[in-house]
Amino acid sequence: MQDEKYILVDSEESLANLLADLELYEMAAVDTEADSMYHYTTRLCLIQITIGEHHYIVDPLCGLDLAPLFKARAMQTLIFHGADYDLRLLWQTYGFSPKQIFDTMLAAKILGEDHLGLADLVREYFGDELKKENQRADWTTRPLPLEMCEYAIHDTFYLHELCAILVEKLQEAGRMSWLTEQCDALIEHAKHPAPQRKDPWRVTGSAPLSPCALNVLKFLWEWRENQAQELDRPPYKVMPVELMLAIARRSEANFPTVDLEKLPKLPRNFRDERLDSFVNMLQTAVAVPQSDWPERLPKAPPPPVVPNSDLLSVLKTWRDLKAEELELDPSLLANKAQLIWLAAPGDMPWEARYEEAHLMNWQRALWTEILQQNLPNAKRVGDPD
Repeated sequence: MQDEKYILVDSEESLANLLADLELYEMAAVDTEADSMYHYTTRLCLIQITIGEHHYIVDPLCGLDLAPLFKARAMQTLIFHGADYDLRLLWQTYGFSPKQIFDTMLAAKILGEDHLGLADLVREYFGDELKKENQRADWTTRPLPLEMCEYAIHDTFYLHELCAILVEKLQEAGRMSWLTEQCDALIEHAKHPAPQRKDPWRVTGSAPLSPCALNVLKFLWEWRENQAQELDRPPYKVMPVELMLAIARRSEANFPTVDLEKLPKLPRNFRDERLDSFVNMLQTAVAVPQSDWPERLPKAPPPPVVPNSDLLSVLKTWRDLKAEELELDPSLLANKAQLIWLAAPGDMPWEARYEEAHLMNWQRALWTEILQQNLPNAKRVGDPD
């Protein structure tokens, strides 16, 4: 692909031109860029929009009122590639949610494509290579460098044509309704933030730690959060999780003393006030009475339902065979958690099992087909009528 011209929207005039253009079209291809790799709080930094022959780069950081943008005609039906993060970002930032979307990544998955990345699909269908140089760029950089803008528009440049190709293939396969249902669910899902973890300081890898080490880890995590906020940096750039775990383990070995010489090597910028703050934090942590140390958690929370193991095995086999027949990833038909609900013990009706497993209508139709094909076998392993 040759570099294409783009229109930077960072003024009232350029925004007015974009709004007028959006009224001429039924749908727009959209992508976003955020700054989670460089700052503590994730901010929406760019909105890329392709309509017709025009490629717009909207600057949300320039102070423009973008409310009219989200009321425009073409913005009600959007094409994304991997829509989940973009939808969440747009909802959290502007309270905006489109009426309809077409997710090219989901479409490719439903069609059984081997590779789902945008670069892979562009290579397969258009024979072009997408640029990768700015994948880790700081999108808060202003003024926006030319090469970053050119990189940004590549994420929407092909989406209209790719959408048209995938729509035709979905219709031929009789799977268009599958995608529509999945996309509608994505839109709604993006409006609901993930529940906050009760103890976010219990990072991956902390489960085997003793209460003594967990206590230090908790103080480390809280200290890192405060430092990250003050520095406006992602927490992992203040101190990676691996180092936090190593410090917690070493602190237990040296308990109750705090000896920097016996700790793992600290980042080079740990000096002066930051180093003093770090040492004070550790001294406070080791002074906590043992009765107040956090407890170790059980290895794994109990499952919401204990499945009939024979039925689970059979359902998994049937699922895998059907997925192979349809040339699909088996998890599309039912993931592990959904299989467990489908294999729940007792005489729960299948419709109730579908509800508990949160199966979509197209998945239910496939499972009804699977059960009709295999029901005699199901009864032999305690399958409900």
